[in-house]
Amino acid sequence: MTIKKFKNRKWLICNPLPNTSTSCNKDLNGGYGTWDKIGNDLLSKFIARSKKNNIEIPVLCLGYIRAILEEKGINCSYSEKIIDAKIIIQKGDIEAVVIYGSIVCCDLENQLISQIKKLNSRIKIFVVGTYPTKFPENFKKSDYIIIGEPENFFMNWSGDFADLPLEEKRIYSENLQNLDVLPIPIFTKEFSKRFSYSPMLKRPTGFIEATRGCPYSCGYYCTYGENQGKVIRSHSPKRLVYIMQELISKYGFKSFQFRDPVFGLKERFIEEFCVAILKSGLECQWGIETRIDLLNESKLRLMKKAGLKSINIGIETPNNEVAAANKRKICADDYQKRIIEFAYKNKIRINAFYIMGLEEDDIDTCLETIDYSLSLNTYMARYSVCTPYPGTRYYEDLNNENRLSTKNLSNYNQQELVYKHKNLDNIKIKKLIQKAYIKYYFRPKVIWNILKEKIKR
Repeated sequence: MTIKKFKNRKWLICNPLPNTSTSCNKDLNGGYGTWDKIGNDLLSKFIARSKKNNIEIPVLCLGYIRAILEEKGINCSYSEKIIDAKIIIQKGDIEAVVIYGSIVCCDLENQLISQIKKLNSRIKIFVVGTYPTKFPENFKKSDYIIIGEPENFFMNWSGDFADLPLEEKRIYSENLQNLDVLPIPIFTKEFSKRFSYSPMLKRPTGFIEATRGCPYSCGYYCTYGENQGKVIRSHSPKRLVYIMQELISKYGFKSFQFRDPVFGLKERFIEEFCVAILKSGLECQWGIETRIDLLNESKLRLMKKAGLKSINIGIETPNNEVAAANKRKICADDYQKRIIEFAYKNKIRINAFYIMGLEEDDIDTCLETIDYSLSLNTYMARYSVCTPYPGTRYYEDLNNENRLSTKNLSNYNQQELVYKHKNLDNIKIKKLIQKAYIKYYFRPKVIWNILKEKIKR
């Protein structure tokens, strides 16, 4: 297909976010999004507001789509509020809108679609994202829904509406096999200056990815493996360093957080990437998310030398029986503690993720999880509620067993118990999550760490 170069064409890219005091980030959780509604008491509200003030993550695929469209000569605007989107459209000349669809804000996204159609029914609306890929029927009023990784479609599309299907809403797009074909993402500077993963990394933080895909069995309930597939697809280390250099030059990022579900799965990738950074002379902080059993002391030394500042690790539960019931293999306790202690001594910050309300969890095992998190004493910790996401086998099993207590998608946000648990209910799980956050963060050492970061800024 011939790719045309256009002039005087205007599109709008939208990521509508709720106007609340709690943190909503749609790029997380495999692109389904998270919404940290921790609780209604004052302390819980304070923690939730603090998370919103410190964590702001762009939807990375929208940055790629914008870069692809602008390479075709299509000028793009960007908005995160419905009112701003309407103002841009009312000024005229917008011919198409790309909207990111999520599970946590599905109602808000559909509200935007309806309002755009009322303003101008001729505007073409494309919905993208991992959630609409799985459930396109939930975005009925859109013109097109991209099923799969949207970047591939937009790269190969001519840009001519005449080349789009006349009747079928669903456009199928294959997964990219080589991430090096992606352009450098484009962001609006008004928003990029607020990108943050604080206090783990210096602000502003650029968000990038080295790989897509996850082969692990926790894909039974985790959205990353389900949505990105089990095959690891990657950037070359050289290309990745070039992207980081370009993003620093254009947006002034002082750090980078990698959005890979499991950084370093590809053999020799960590070593080759670190060597590429060191040879380039690039000096900036960066953080990753990975499994602790993929790390060792030699890798940590090399990554630290190349700028590694923080690591997100999914511990989830320390209880072997609970882990086995959820098809999760956990790392040996002594190895876990050894790597965390080594990271601490080398001033690498660890952010540990824990899940409560897993199958076979009860009050005692959840309290065990809280106590274990306190004993590890990592730099930060995140607690969430086990959520059976639509599209995963876990959701299908619970649905077949008639154990889903709600199908209101806005409750699938990692802070609500949405299935019938044999030992816990939503009130109990809420109290446990609140207890975990309060016990963890209202300690002098943690408060001092957060205050130090604020003083530095």
